[in-house]
Amino acid sequence: MKVLFIENAGLLSAGAFRSLVTLITELRKLGVEGHVALPVTADAVYLLEKENIPYIQLQSCAYTRMISDSISSKEKFKMVFKDIAVKITAHKLAKYVKENRIDIVHDNTSVSYIGYYVAQIANIKHVWHFREFMEEDFNCHYWKKEQLLKLFNKSDANIAISKAIYDKYKDVIDNLQIIYNGIDIEKYYSKRKILFDKETVRALCVGRVCDGKGQKDLVKAAGVLYKKYGEKIKISLAGTYTDIEYQKIIKIAKEYGIEESVIFLGQCTNMTDVYADNDLICMVSKCEAFGRVTVEAMLSGCLALGADSGGTKEIITPETGIKFLAGANDDLVEKLHYIVNNKNQVSYLALAGQEDVKKRFSSIQNAMQVQKVYKTLTD
Repeated sequence: MKVLFIENAGLLSAGAFRSLVTLITELRKLGVEGHVALPVTADAVYLLEKENIPYIQLQSCAYTRMISDSISSKEKFKMVFKDIAVKITAHKLAKYVKENRIDIVHDNTSVSYIGYYVAQIANIKHVWHFREFMEEDFNCHYWKKEQLLKLFNKSDANIAISKAIYDKYKDVIDNLQIIYNGIDIEKYYSKRKILFDKETVRALCVGRVCDGKGQKDLVKAAGVLYKKYGEKIKISLAGTYTDIEYQKIIKIAKEYGIEESVIFLGQCTNMTDVYADNDLICMVSKCEAFGRVTVEAMLSGCLALGADSGGTKEIITPETGIKFLAGANDDLVEKLHYIVNNKNQVSYLALAGQEDVKKRFSSIQNAMQVQKVYKTLTD
């Protein structure tokens, strides 16, 4: 069986792309050959080359149905021409599909839609992957949503990466099922001798620095923790950032006198080492669709502290980590205070969390479930 995956970004910083590469490598073991179509602007093509995954680059793969809530009239006008380009390029991709005897086209995100037209032209099956909330996590919405919903409901199968995503769309999208993302256990699983082996708790927050990821909330909470209890934690921010976002966070840190405790790591390629250098993974996103980073860090032995919302609340349980009320900064402060003063107790939570995610979110389980979907479409 051969599957063409449509990727609209192909960026190293995108969890959706890393999830895709992991899925394709595991599917190969199950007899499924994955091909990828992605934009020429993709910066992580080397991940495909490293795994010998065939690919084709077309810029129209980057044209999506996602638009910002604050989009200008000019950008809305451009969407019409991008839509035309998508439909024209779909014929070129359909030729690739026929030449390579592809059986299924799989759009890797819900905002990507060129794959739907490719499947229609080539007269083969189509699968859509829902990896985003849109309004809740990106402050965006679907362009011509009602029209797109009709396409979703014509797809042969739709996959949601968490129950939270499923619950949002289940009443308007047919053929929707939950398949959690899979993580490479061997890559991230690491037994630790001691957690919290330094006097200062080392907290990590991973993701592009922006309002939706909550880095400013975490820094503010750390500041209040210092002012209220005299307790400092070290915060490392791993992810791309603009100078504007950097200045905003440093300003908050300076207001509380903790600027020396906030470290910007930028985009990291050695995440296993980064996880190993920290005690605590902080998932403070307002509404995370799944939480790949949370699982990776927990596998690496970190204690998980996350917002009780989105996919995060499905990963962390009272027995495997600590949750705070989403949007409640005072509760986040108190949870940090508890962790600082109960290192031995919370270390046991980290151990339990490591074993729990190892059982629930393996990449092979994910691949087997996706393969099952494919088989129902082709048998």
